[in-house]
Amino acid sequence: MKNKIPKLRFSEFRDRGEWIEKRLGDIGKILMCKRIMKNQTSGKGEIPFYKIRTFGKKKADAYISKKIFEKYKEKYPFPNKGDILISASGTIGKLVIYDGQPAYFQDSNIVWLGNNESIVLNIFLNYIYQNVNWVTDGNTISRLYNENIKKIKIFFPENKQEQQKIANTLKSLDDLIEAQSKKVEKLKEYKKGLMQKLFPADGKKVPEIRFKEFSGEWVEKRLGDIAEIFKGRGLSKSQLDVNGDYLCIHYGELFTQYKEVINKVKNKTFEFRNSVKSIKNDVLMPTSDVTPTGLAKASCLKLSNVIIGGDILIIRTGIYGDFLSRYIILLKNKVLKLVSGTTVFHLYANDLKKLKIYIPTLPEQQKIADTLSSLDKLIEAESKKVEVLKKHKKGLMQQLFVGEDE
Repeated sequence: MKNKIPKLRFSEFRDRGEWIEKRLGDIGKILMCKRIMKNQTSGKGEIPFYKIRTFGKKKADAYISKKIFEKYKEKYPFPNKGDILISASGTIGKLVIYDGQPAYFQDSNIVWLGNNESIVLNIFLNYIYQNVNWVTDGNTISRLYNENIKKIKIFFPENKQEQQKIANTLKSLDDLIEAQSKKVEKLKEYKKGLMQKLFPADGKKVPEIRFKEFSGEWVEKRLGDIAEIFKGRGLSKSQLDVNGDYLCIHYGELFTQYKEVINKVKNKTFEFRNSVKSIKNDVLMPTSDVTPTGLAKASCLKLSNVIIGGDILIIRTGIYGDFLSRYIILLKNKVLKLVSGTTVFHLYANDLKKLKIYIPTLPEQQKIADTLSSLDKLIEAESKKVEVLKKHKKGLMQQLFVGEDE
């Protein structure tokens, strides 16, 4: 290491010398709450009990009594307001600043550093943690043991005013990111509400909100009467190849990569025997999943000649695909009634053909699809602003902190 001075430093602290190097075990002890037994929890109760799967979420799925909470809080380790809780299993290194509200946390899976702030402020330590690479010996670990945490080397300025100023700067960025993220979420909620009003509610033949140039009832049809429904073919993950001749969609990507409309395809493959290729406006749905809810997904593909893998249903129809894909998603509960299976769930073409939908004229379909597409573009643009802010924060942190390779 050349020196222990960050690349970017506030002018009033530039003559304060190098930062201090310590291991987390030198700062304080690794602590955890007293173990809660299963028979001490319930689905409803007075004090939320956060296990690893609900850690960081707004609501717990288990509760303990106030009597146990007060007893354990008094007799055993319990975080102080401002302490930084760390996930030690599952998603390693997830951070939650304890807000002081009554809550209890699963032992061993959720831990914290007992820090009295005599050496380093918790608000500063929070950002140090965000820079920590929670790995050991070059391999990602499935559990973060206390010894792993104690050995982690950190660097910080001795002057607490400098710690506070760095933390305040990054907190201002966090506030911007949070505000922008909330804006994106509000837009998504608005879109969800608008979709429900632009399509007919259950038992209705016209939507609640309608563009003034359109009138008359929508026509009821079975999907099988207006569409050809068939499956893609083949295409294992091993066949995906960036040098391939054809764009392609693997069925797993419908869950992870694509939304209601696909304008750009991310993978390629080489053509194989009996491969199935798309026509622009095709609607794609997964045909199998380990949970039934995953099968109520639909994506309109705006590109032709894309190879479509097996376990994907292709709906080929004369109506607007981006109107239909959104409509199918809205009809989630009706789609799920068509799903069969126990351990692995399936949606078959013959069953999907039975789905009843109401259809307006093509111009009205297009108007609805265009309106929602405009909202999608706005949401995408605002989401990119979040990513830009996060990227800026990451770059700034690299400048404001000292790393081991300095």
